[in-house]
Amino acid sequence: MYRFFTRTMFVVCAGVAVAAPAGGQPAQPLIAIEPFANLSARVEDDWLARGLAETISADLEQAGTRSVITASAGTEESTIATLQRRGRELGADWFVTGTFQRNGQSFRVTARLTELSVGATTESVVVDGTIDDMFALQDRVVAGLLAKGMPFGSSAAPITQGNDISETERAAVEEPVRPSVSTVVSEPVDQKVQVPDDFVPSSVGPGRNRTDDTLPGLSDEAFGILQGRPRVRPMRTDSPPTIDGRLDDPVWRSATMLSQFVQQAPLDGAPATEETEIYIAYDSDNLYFGFYLHYADPTIMRANRVDRDTAYLDDLMTVYFDTFMDQQRTYDFDVNGYNVQGDGILNSGGRRGRMSPIPPADRSWDTLFYSGTQIVADGYTAEMAIPFKSIRYPQQAPGVEHRWGFQIVREVKAKNQESIVWAPMSRDVQTFMSQMGVLEGMTDLSTSRNLEILPTVTTVQAGSLNTTGDFVNDTTPEAGLNVKYGVTSNLTVDFTVNPDFSQIESDRPQIDVNQRFPLFYQELRPFFLEGAEIFEFASPINFVHTRTIVDPNFGGKVTGKVGRTTLGFLVTDDTAAGKRDDPSDPAFGQNAKVTIGRARYDLYSESHIGATFTDREFLDSYSRVAVIDGQFRLGQATRLNFIAAQSQHRDEDGNELDGPALGALLGHTGRNFTASTFFGRTDPDFRTDVGFVRRVDQQRNLTTIGYRWWPEHWIINWGPTANYQLNFNHAGIREDEVMGGGVNFEFSRNIRASVKADQTLERFGGINFHKTSYNVSASTSTNRLFTLRGNFTAGDEIYFDPENPYLGRTVQTRLSTVLRPTPRLTSQVDLNTSRFTDIRVGSKEVFDVKILRALSTFAFTDRMLVRNITEYNSFSRKLGLNILLNYRLNALTVFYVGYDDHYRQADLIPDLMDDEFFPARAFRRTNRAVFMKLQYLFRY
Repeated sequence: MYRFFTRTMFVVCAGVAVAAPAGGQPAQPLIAIEPFANLSARVEDDWLARGLAETISADLEQAGTRSVITASAGTEESTIATLQRRGRELGADWFVTGTFQRNGQSFRVTARLTELSVGATTESVVVDGTIDDMFALQDRVVAGLLAKGMPFGSSAAPITQGNDISETERAAVEEPVRPSVSTVVSEPVDQKVQVPDDFVPSSVGPGRNRTDDTLPGLSDEAFGILQGRPRVRPMRTDSPPTIDGRLDDPVWRSATMLSQFVQQAPLDGAPATEETEIYIAYDSDNLYFGFYLHYADPTIMRANRVDRDTAYLDDLMTVYFDTFMDQQRTYDFDVNGYNVQGDGILNSGGRRGRMSPIPPADRSWDTLFYSGTQIVADGYTAEMAIPFKSIRYPQQAPGVEHRWGFQIVREVKAKNQESIVWAPMSRDVQTFMSQMGVLEGMTDLSTSRNLEILPTVTTVQAGSLNTTGDFVNDTTPEAGLNVKYGVTSNLTVDFTVNPDFSQIESDRPQIDVNQRFPLFYQELRPFFLEGAEIFEFASPINFVHTRTIVDPNFGGKVTGKVGRTTLGFLVTDDTAAGKRDDPSDPAFGQNAKVTIGRARYDLYSESHIGATFTDREFLDSYSRVAVIDGQFRLGQATRLNFIAAQSQHRDEDGNELDGPALGALLGHTGRNFTASTFFGRTDPDFRTDVGFVRRVDQQRNLTTIGYRWWPEHWIINWGPTANYQLNFNHAGIREDEVMGGGVNFEFSRNIRASVKADQTLERFGGINFHKTSYNVSASTSTNRLFTLRGNFTAGDEIYFDPENPYLGRTVQTRLSTVLRPTPRLTSQVDLNTSRFTDIRVGSKEVFDVKILRALSTFAFTDRMLVRNITEYNSFSRKLGLNILLNYRLNALTVFYVGYDDHYRQADLIPDLMDDEFFPARAFRRTNRAVFMKLQYLFRY
């Protein structure tokens, strides 16, 4: 404080004296210095805003310059135009603006130098350190401004007040390099990325000085929870770029530029370890991005030629948009070094990532956008054009600015899964959308309505084995149509006739032997996945499970947002219900009618109330459910959810049931401490034919608690967890009680491990069984060649025989590896095993199931690839083979050729007559299909 006081007094005493030049001396240019903006928005640090300006002014005065400290800009934006106006009022030639950001003890200062006569920010200086190094950081900022060629003072003039800047510090300022975090063990060098034919042997950029056009946040209620968050204003252009991945278009030389980024993981708030440059522009039709992703060691870059939406193991460059800025729904657009596109949707009820507030996106959403990349000597460059037609956003009157939530995330997988962000994020804040920055300033976006017509033509030859051992083939040509129309920029209508899903990947195999409750299978069909997030909300029951709609003949949807209300409405006609063997059955050839509706009203950030209705009608039977749900954000890291539902059900025999389901969840997720508690009740008579209910007749309580320490060394973080669950049926009988605990570890070099133990009481068949089980899991991804994950469980388990249940021993394993021998070839091999032994008679084996699945893709070109899935189940003795070749022009224009083959051991095929010429234990083909499908997108 003494040093700060003396510097401040120096400014007060000398400010007038330097206003006039000494006799015979030419006047030095006047520098205006604005109080620095507090990006961290911590009130206790507000004094630094003017303190930094004053001490930097004092250092510049000593270097022989003239300076004046201005009043704070307040809510006025520090654009070039406003700086020029204020500079004229002060008689200033140059303007220094800046920001500071504090995260724990880490501290970053950014200063920008604007030459008012030319109206351009010519240089920026970024220094990082700790709060204890405050004055050294200020000295480095001044030295950086002088060293970067300010046409006043002298770069050689010493700063004599306090400690002089060392030669090492001066070198760091002259060629700034963000320091890597020394406490984290560095990665071993990855295999070098295969050099493509279009490799550019030198760094290629727009050829402009590095600046950062981030604007400080404003204290304006119009920003809602994003008050004080960083802002950026993209430049409007009349010369859009050619999207080829090369940053040689004129627009990039003047586009808005972002270059200051920090880590979100592994060390939130620490300086990014790699340099990143982002360029942003827009016109009436598209939002444009240019990316230059530098690598100090380019051999660590991870990029593979894989199918769309599957590059999750690569170094992705992602932009996120919360277009309604309501923290309810966010768009994700990403690309890797080989121009593999990805897109998805995040919603406020979605799960966050593993120890990360950045949640994984729902990749089922596909839309049209354009991108291009090139690999260069020190990384890769990329361009992206996102049509405004591809997203929903609020309509604005002509001239009125759009304001969206905005975030940029760059991943460097080789460096402990490093995630680099533009708007700083903290693990002390639970949610992702409340930590976004703001994209603003766009006006007069195109008002043309989006019309997409997607016809499909499919030819299928399918065959199956009949009971006499003959293989019967049938060829079926089919045509379908999908239409999407943007009624407004925020409301969309979808319609489909005879949808075909031939190309969809088969369900991932699950072990279904000795399962007490039904297994859940994810929806994979595009029509039902589009807009599915609207029907999702936190609940122990999946009230909308569209896999119950088996064979739709047609369907229609309306999705969007009107004011603060999000709407979703779906109707479909399901032919599967009437596929009966007996033509005299009244249900023969009849269709089921399914209706699903939802409305959600946004209360405040990441908080809403909603209502959902589902109805399935078939002949005189019906299944109806009404649901009310809510979500409330109770602070930065705490959230409350509730649901209340009522069902009415009548089956085809006329039996009627009705019952309620209730639930509430309170959860807290912070950097160190996590906890949640849930209470739920499902009535014995609750039924739904549109949703998925694993279990009824339960009153369930579940509490979990955990803590994490962050040594941020060779152990990045670790900590214990504990859980307790108690479940009664409605007769008051205890059905389940679970007490468990474990420890989780995250190491450097992308290694994770956990151990867990559970003590369980489970009641089945009127008998209480006491069980103990142990679990160990681990994963590693140390280089781009392979990723390995494993899970091992051993302990007691019930044999669920309704007539004679008993306690035995189980050993279960799940192993998965992803192999990437070349960027064009990726293969994932999964092995699931489950072995059960009867310990009543020694260790007699009851069953031993092994399921092996291999999924491999090979990319011939950027547009054409082949996928193979091979599966084998040792218990059912089934073998499956699936090959799919696809040629993709864009996200929705694709040509497919597929082959699907299934075999089974002959003596296990039901109702198959004996064949004396065919060995009973040999494999026989049971099903085979060959198909071709073309879908082509017409967009207007």
